[in-house]
Amino acid sequence: MSIDPRLLERRQVVAEDRARRSVGRLLRFLVVVAILGAGVWLMLSPIMSVHEVTVAGVTSSATYEVLAENELVVGTPMILTRAGSVVGELETDPWVSDASIDLEWPNRVVVRVEERVPAAWVQTNAGWSLRASDGVALPSAAEPDETLGWARLSEVLEPDAADSAVVLGAIEFISGLPDELRTDVIVRIEDNGEMWAVVSGYQIRLGRPVEMSAKALSLAALLEVDPPVGAVLTLIAPTHPAVTPVRVPESEQETLSDDSGDTGAEPTDQSEGP
Repeated sequence: MSIDPRLLERRQVVAEDRARRSVGRLLRFLVVVAILGAGVWLMLSPIMSVHEVTVAGVTSSATYEVLAENELVVGTPMILTRAGSVVGELETDPWVSDASIDLEWPNRVVVRVEERVPAAWVQTNAGWSLRASDGVALPSAAEPDETLGWARLSEVLEPDAADSAVVLGAIEFISGLPDELRTDVIVRIEDNGEMWAVVSGYQIRLGRPVEMSAKALSLAALLEVDPPVGAVLTLIAPTHPAVTPVRVPESEQETLSDDSGDTGAEPTDQSEGP
């Protein structure tokens, strides 16, 4: 049985076509693989790796340690940096209130950190701690020093301190005072819930923990006119402060009157001789 030569020729053409298509697909695949490989090489190469890490705002936080632990350092491929997770880890540091990381392609990383600033020493039921203006406790010694004002609020439970209106009010009041008064203040809370303070030897009635910055400014203005020593300064309404002079008990008043008054004896004339 013989096969038509034309049919054989057609089959050969079809086979050659199929082979050419297969080779073309293979070549295209190899080109894509080569391009992808070149792209991966480029992204992992020194060309696209970190050449510079700029850090701003760091004074007390462990920012540099966190960056090193997460390999956000010179030499790390930019594509392997995990900016989002590193920012989250930075913000777990009590010193850090806000952080951001910008990747400036092809090879620069900019880290910006906003740190909390110590505002006051605060005593809760757990003891003393240095706290920022937002109430967050900062790493510090166990006992207060005289660099900042004190707030004795041992009635406040430590887990509630950062959100306590009393703690935040005391810190706001201390922070609002002029520098020369800020280290000479002790804030306390009385049994009736009222807040009081001692500033430069004066007893200050603050009332509820509201408008504390305004109360601090009002007190600074009031102290400039030298209130009587021992007077109680009431700042419940900061725009209408009151000065209550110290009251001397009647028994003491009589003693003072006797000491300064007439003794009843006739004066002796010392000008005449015997």
